[in-house]
Amino acid sequence: MGQWRVIKPRKGRLLLLTSLATFFLAVVYLLGWSSIFDIEEVQIRSGDEVNQSEIQARLTGVELGLDVGGSMARINTRAIEKFLQEDRWIGRVAVERNWLNGVVSITVSERTPLMSIERSAKSLGHVQVAREFIDDQGTLFTLPGDLASKYREVPALRLESDDLDTRLSALRLLAAIDQLLPTREITVTPISTLVSESQAGGSAGGESGSRWIEIKWGSGEEIELKRDVVIQLLEIKGNRSAKTIDVSNPALPIVR
Repeated sequence: MGQWRVIKPRKGRLLLLTSLATFFLAVVYLLGWSSIFDIEEVQIRSGDEVNQSEIQARLTGVELGLDVGGSMARINTRAIEKFLQEDRWIGRVAVERNWLNGVVSITVSERTPLMSIERSAKSLGHVQVAREFIDDQGTLFTLPGDLASKYREVPALRLESDDLDTRLSALRLLAAIDQLLPTREITVTPISTLVSESQAGGSAGGESGSRWIEIKWGSGEEIELKRDVVIQLLEIKGNRSAKTIDVSNPALPIVR
């Protein structure tokens, strides 16, 4: 009996591969060089118009492929994100491309200043003061002038040695007390005890009868308990003129 021989359709396979390669090259051309997918507009989104202007100025004149009329496919989203995050006041960056309308959207989430630190340095006989801010993660960052002025009222942090744990300790204290005891300053002493300058007898804004008192918290342990002790002490009529309250040991508070 004769045997059947299977003849591979080599011409058909070659034609298929050629067609696929042609299609691939056409797609690459359309995305990379054709004007069909050009950038029509670059939108910057952030929580504040001033911030948008700062970000726009930051991107101007930098080769990141964001020029109107450029190719959408040539945009390096990671490079844009990395470039913007060099400014530490910028937290997260998301770059999105709408291929249908040619719009590139850059969404920026700014770090929110919760406290500030002032640092002094001498230069040519003059003392220069630089102000840094702290967010909820304890990250230090600076703000451009116009933005910094918006946050001049955030509580000040004063410390001898600066490290992340120290900043986080101060932030935890602020979070625990600021609603009931509006605070304008927290000091971390050389022995890592916490002292706040807080408002009693009124709310932030200087209502009649309110005053600023010094509260010595000791360590960062049992802050909620210590806060409650302070509130109870302030409700006692004889303590209304107190200038200092020490709750380092909440079982034996000292009022002066």
